[in-house]
Amino acid sequence: MAAASSELRRIAIEVGQVPDSGLYAAAKLVKKIAVEEGARAGSPMAGKHRRPINLKARDRGIRPLNDGRAILIQGTPAGPWVWRTTGTAPHTTRRRKRGPMRKMLVHHPGSAGTGAWLRVIDRATDLVPRVFADELGRVI
Repeated sequence: MAAASSELRRIAIEVGQVPDSGLYAAAKLVKKIAVEEGARAGSPMAGKHRRPINLKARDRGIRPLNDGRAILIQGTPAGPWVWRTTGTAPHTTRRRKRGPMRKMLVHHPGSAGTGAWLRVIDRATDLVPRVFADELGRVI
């Protein structure tokens, strides 16, 4: 009798912890998806004479959201994620050289976005409910 009651108590405690453990597991999965999609979108992005930019994701821990709790996941660095998702418009910029031609303008045609972060959202929407179901199945 005492063993059954302690087992029920353990299950009740673990069921109460499922939302937090599920959030951490889901955040870890979404960050992994973001790294995979970033690699597919062209990470690391190599600039001319620059250090390559790796597309990653990060979270800031569990935060209150309306009546519940959530983890906000952001693509880092934000600028290259926006470029890979929505693209860039044609623009003109100054040339970065010294000498008499330093004021010359260069026209960049822009680029088409590939929807990289949208694919992260689509994959996460499919997989995150499964993470919570697995966490609940593990407890029960």
